[in-house]
Amino acid sequence: MVVPHPEPDERGVPPSALAERLFAAVVAPLVLGGKVVPSGAIGPRAASALHDARLACEGPLVREVTGARVRRARSLAPVDTVPELAASDWVLAAALHDLLHAANPGFSTPLRRGAARRILESAIAILESVPVPANARQALSRHSWLARVLEVRRTDTQVSWWSETRRFLGRDPPARVQAWPALRRVTVLRTRPALLDLAPIAVDRAIWVGAIGSLLTRSPLTDLATCGRKAPVFAWNASVLALIGEPTGRTLGLRALDRGTPADVDAALGRATRELLSLQSLPPATAILDILAERSLARVMGGGQPTDPMPAEATAPTRSATDRSFARALGAAVARRSLDQTPSAWPAARLPQWLEALHNESAASLEAERWLNPDG
Repeated sequence: MVVPHPEPDERGVPPSALAERLFAAVVAPLVLGGKVVPSGAIGPRAASALHDARLACEGPLVREVTGARVRRARSLAPVDTVPELAASDWVLAAALHDLLHAANPGFSTPLRRGAARRILESAIAILESVPVPANARQALSRHSWLARVLEVRRTDTQVSWWSETRRFLGRDPPARVQAWPALRRVTVLRTRPALLDLAPIAVDRAIWVGAIGSLLTRSPLTDLATCGRKAPVFAWNASVLALIGEPTGRTLGLRALDRGTPADVDAALGRATRELLSLQSLPPATAILDILAERSLARVMGGGQPTDPMPAEATAPTRSATDRSFARALGAAVARRSLDQTPSAWPAARLPQWLEALHNESAASLEAERWLNPDG
């Protein structure tokens, strides 16, 4: 991510010109890789005007982005085309642009913090105007351009010489600073902090991270594909539940989950399910149970090892390990019950024993049974 001066403002720019700039500066590099360059606050009014903006489906950059989007979508579904960016996609891109702009380190001065806060507030307002995908096809289309949003990084450079050290956040140091490296004993250190680790940041970090989480709910497949992230913490939300509540969406969701590290994904799903249960004191939605059951079936059928190998030295389980175990135990119990109803459908003779072993892998099995049998 390249950080320009924080002052430019995109308001007043014609919608067609703003769309072209937004496509080249944010959407294209997000899909293809490259420098994402947020260049000034867009704001809700200019963002809403993008509803009527369209890029002509021509030109090498548009064709290159479309090809990359098809490849991304094809990793989850056998498709040969993706729709053009919808009106809501343009507005969502504007919200992302302003979220990135609010994190501009140039705002980290007493006189500019208020501007950063207002930009963040307007970005949240833009997000709230964007509907979630209405079906699996729309979810796949949105994921095809937003999938790498959490991979955005800023390149920071620290240049030191015999008399001084200077930091350049998100921009290249001028050539004069690095001149005569041997004589001035110049050393250059580059770091690439992740999007959610950017510092300094002029806005309240919790609010900013929450806004990124709100962005992810507008792309439920992206939310699922990155659920193992540290922040914003994954939670079952209406957008994801609507997606996995239909058969096609559930298939896409399972494939998106498979892209993550299994242990991290199971821990995230277990934590989110336990939190949901603690709020409503009812068995989780059928769609959630189906997801957990499918993952448990895939686990025992895939490698022949129903459980993780135990460490050489027994230690107290971490919260992450407990959440992971809960997801697997609950999924295994649901899968076992489902297959008990149709024993002829079991694809392997030892499947019942494998599921039982997975279910009983820890004390989480008792917790899973309690939620499945609240009256038992």
